[in-house]
This record gives sequence, structure tokens and C-alpha cells, in this order.
Amino acid sequence: MKHASIVVGRHKRNDIFKPGAGPNGGEFHLPYRLLRELFLEAGIELSTADMNIGHEVIFELHINARRRLPKCPAYAYLYEDPIIRPLNSEMAQLRRYRKVFTSNETLIDGKQILCLDYPNDLNLRRVPSFIERDLFCVMIASNKALLHPHPLSLHGNRIEIIRFFETQAPELFALYGKGWDIPAVGPGLTGRLIKRMNEWRACIAPSRPFPSYRGTVYSKSEVLDRAKFSICYENSRGSPGYLTEKIFDCFTSGCIPIYIGSTHRTALVPEDCYIDGDRFNSSAEMLHFLQSIDAVSHARYQAAIQRFLAGSDSARFTNAYFCQSLVNVVMADLRGKGESAPA
Repeated sequence: MKHASIVVGRHKRNDIFKPGAGPNGGEFHLPYRLLRELFLEAGIELSTADMNIGHEVIFELHINARRRLPKCPAYAYLYEDPIIRPLNSEMAQLRRYRKVFTSNETLIDGKQILCLDYPNDLNLRRVPSFIERDLFCVMIASNKALLHPHPLSLHGNRIEIIRFFETQAPELFALYGKGWDIPAVGPGLTGRLIKRMNEWRACIAPSRPFPSYRGTVYSKSEVLDRAKFSICYENSRGSPGYLTEKIFDCFTSGCIPIYIGSTHRTALVPEDCYIDGDRFNSSAEMLHFLQSIDAVSHARYQAAIQRFLAGSDSARFTNAYFCQSLVNVVMADLRGKGESAPA
């Protein structure tokens, strides 16, 4: 058995392969477990780097680009958009990798930098109908801002819609996620320092800066299965091709997303599967539209989503496609470069 390392933030002791290890959804790290299984079938044991001390490592896989690369072959999957992690767009650094995988259309050259979308569990299942859902509209997000102020950040848009519902229609909205027991977090170092102070104050004297806040969730489906609509804003208006798990989490629960964030050049998801949040001139206009959707109209959205998930166009966004594509490229590259990879 040969050995390889996966570097994901500060994760150690193979914890990313354990069920329920992910944030805001117990199976957030499911792709890494599947990736490990496929490499095992190819004769390579993929582990976090600390587990490979004392082993000869034939390659490293970095989730997001890193400054320091190992002596062995290195590959990178660019999970974060450059707006959040600028290193993920520094070409001089990316060229040091054997292969780079990304959804960022501005970087892809089809040779060294390859297209690979965010992975998702898109297995079809029975979802509740309009009348079975007891929540009108929800948001599942974390109260966090970008490290640096950026005009494409959508954190302010989230705060704006939360405050609208809290003042104009509190009975129609519920907020879930991490960190909403303190005031809205601001960007930059100052924002982080104020966040620390607010967290300290919340421990001493708990308050409710966001009255709509209902707490954290173990799995997003706990809430999305109950909600008719979900405010589904990306962290930012990212690079072309940027489309994260947020909209797909809604799809698999049959919850209709009000989506903002993707700047793709060509449509990646059919327009009848979601509600474009940018079409509205105000929050009030958006709410009026949502209230006009009855059970029949809601069912049409759900039917469109089911068609998309069952069709071939959704395959590129699945865990299986992500893992198999990455394994195929890495194995072919190792063999092509004369590395000692299993046959």
C-alpha cells in the first residue's frame, strides 16, 4: 500500500473522513471520504499529513493553494474563491502544482488547471410538499464577514434581508446558523476584534441582537425540509463559475432558493429551479412575490428541480463525479510523469 496526504486547513488524525465531522451539515466532508475510498481501490491510502509521518508519501492534495509545497508531487483543489482566499488566483503559485482543479473559469486552461465544480450529494428522495412545510422562509448562514472589505461581499445583503423580515414580517422568517447571538460581524481586523468583544459580552450577558435567530443545525435538511423558501446568498459574487453547495442543499430538500451570487458565463442551473434575488428592486417586492406563490406554483419549481437532479446536466456537481474525476487525473499524471503509482 502506498501513501498520500490530503491537507485541509488544520485538520488532523483523519478527522475529515469521519461521519458528521462537517459544519452546518453533518455530511459536509462526505466527498473526502469517497475520495479516500477511490484512492484505496487504486492502492493508495489517503490520510491527513500527520498520519503519514514516517511513511514515504507519493503525492499531496491541497484543499486550497498553499505557499509551501512538498518535495513530492502536489495537486490542489481550489475550494475557496479568490475573493476569500487571494492565493487561489496567484498564477505563479498555482503553476508550481502538477495539476490544479477549480470551478473558476478565469483560471482554467484545460491542461494544467482543470475544471472541477463543488461536489454535492444530489441523491433524489421524496421531499415534503408545499402544505407539509410549516416554515415560510428561512436563512441558514454563518455570521461572518470577509477578512478584507470587498465590494462583491454579500454579507451586507444577508443582514439587510434579515432586518427587513424582522421588522416587516417576523412571523414569516427564521434564521439559523452560527454566530447570530452577537451583532453583525464586520470585515477586516477591526471587525474581528469587535467580534471577539461581542462574543465575550454574550457569554456574560446573553442577548438577542437578531430576534429571528433560532440556533444552529446539525444538518441543513432539518430546516430546509420544513421551509417553503430559503434566502440563499453566496458569501460573495465570486469568479465566473462560482457555485457552491448552498443552492444544491435547497434543491435536495425541495425548498425553493432565492439565490444571489453566481457570475457564471453560461447557465449552470435551469432558471425555473430557483428565484433570482437580483430581479427585485426591494425586499418588499421580493416578499410580495413569494407570498403570491401558491401550492401549484411551488410544485412547478419542485418538479423543475427534480428534472434537473435526475438529468445528465447535474452529474458534474455530484460527489461521485468530483471524486472520480480527481482520482483519474492524479493517477494518470503520476503514471505519465514516471512516478511509482499502482497499476
